[in-house]
Amino acid sequence: MTHLLRPLHGILGLALMMLSFLGCSENKTPWQIHTEQGTTLMEQGKFPEAEQELKAALALAEQSEGQDPRLTQSMTNLAILHNAKGEPEQAETLLKRAVAIHEKGANPQPVELAASLSNLGALYVTQKKFDQAQSSFERALAIREQAMGPDDPEVIRDMENLAALFIRQASYAKAEPYLKRVLDSRERTKGPEAPELVEPLNNLALLYRAQEKYEQAEAVLLRALALKEQQIGPTNPHILGSLNNLALLYSSDKQFSKAEPILKRMLAITEEGFGNEHPRVAITLNQLGEIYRLQDQPEQAIPLIQRAIAIIEQAEGSEHSGLTGPLNNLALLYFNVGEYEKADPLFQRAITLTEHTMGKEHFRVERALRNHATFLRKMGRTDEAATQEARANAIHEKNNPALSSSPG
Repeated sequence: MTHLLRPLHGILGLALMMLSFLGCSENKTPWQIHTEQGTTLMEQGKFPEAEQELKAALALAEQSEGQDPRLTQSMTNLAILHNAKGEPEQAETLLKRAVAIHEKGANPQPVELAASLSNLGALYVTQKKFDQAQSSFERALAIREQAMGPDDPEVIRDMENLAALFIRQASYAKAEPYLKRVLDSRERTKGPEAPELVEPLNNLALLYRAQEKYEQAEAVLLRALALKEQQIGPTNPHILGSLNNLALLYSSDKQFSKAEPILKRMLAITEEGFGNEHPRVAITLNQLGEIYRLQDQPEQAIPLIQRAIAIIEQAEGSEHSGLTGPLNNLALLYFNVGEYEKADPLFQRAITLTEHTMGKEHFRVERALRNHATFLRKMGRTDEAATQEARANAIHEKNNPALSSSPG
C-alpha cells in the first residue's frame, strides 16, 4: 500500500517559455526564424539541428547594442537545450551570463532578472546544488514580490519552488511558512470557499503528515475535501484524490477505523464511475484489503485482494507492475493464517515480478525479499532465508551507501 499523499509541485523546470511568433514568415526577422526553428527542432528531439539554429540566433543577438532582450532569451533557450541533453554545466554558464546581463544593464528589468534567477535555481536543483538553488529562488522571490506584489502568480511559483526545495531536503520547518503564504494568498485573492484553495491545502497537509502532525493534517484535508464536495458534489470521481489523501493520512496514523469508511466510499465511487472491472477499482480494493490485514481481519482482506489481482491480470496482464503490491499483501495474509503452501509461490512471484518491472535493486525488491525470508525462517528453511536476506542486505547497501559505510 502506498504511503504518500498527493505530492507537492515539483521544482519547476526552466521557467521561461520559448518565444512564439505570429504572422507570415516574410515578416519574421532572421533571429526569429532561427529561434522558432531551433525550438521546434528541440521539441522534436533533434538536438544537434536545434543547437545549430539556437546558436545562430544567439550570434545574431550578440551583435545588437544595448540591453537587447533577445540576448538573454537566446541564452535561456540554449540553456534549456543543454539541460535537455544532460549538459548542466553548459546550461549553468549560459544562465549565469543571462543573470549578469540583467544585473549590469543600464536599464534594470527586475522581472526579467527574477525569471533568469528562477531558471538558474531550477537548474541548481537538478544538480543537487541546494544552497545555490535556495539563494537564487530567494532572490527571485524578493525581486518579484517588490515589483509585482505578494499575490502575483510568479511570486506564488517562487514560494512553491522554495517550499518544494526545503521538503526535498526534509527541512519541513523552513517549508511551512512558504506553503502558508501560498494558502493565504489564494484566500485573499480567491476567497475562503474557492476551489483554488484545494491544492495549497493538500500541499500543507502533506507537510504536516511528513512531520507527523496528524491532527493538523486532518483538519486541513477535511477542509479541502469539503471545498471539493461543494464544487463538484460528493460522488464525482474527481473527488477521489482528496478522499485518498485522507485515507492515507488515517492509515499513517494507524486510525484504521477512520480509513475504512473512506476507502469504502472510494470503492463505491470508483465502481460507479469506471465500472467494476477497472484497474482503478483494483487499487482501492488493495488499499481496503491492506487496512483489514493491518487490523488482523484476514477473512475480509483476502477476497478483496484476490479480486484486485484478478482485475489487474484481466485488464493489464499477468506481468504488470501493479500486481506487485497485491501479490505481496496476499502472500502475507496466507502466511498469517497458516496457508503456507499458498503463501510461498506468491512471495516468489512478487519478488520476480518486482525485479522484472522495477529493477533488481529497487527498494521494493528488498522488502519482498525480507518478507520471503521471514516466511522461510518460519518454515525452518534457514539456508534459503539467509540467501534472501543477503540479497536484501546487498540491495540496501547499494541504495544507502552512506549508512552502510558508517561505523557500527
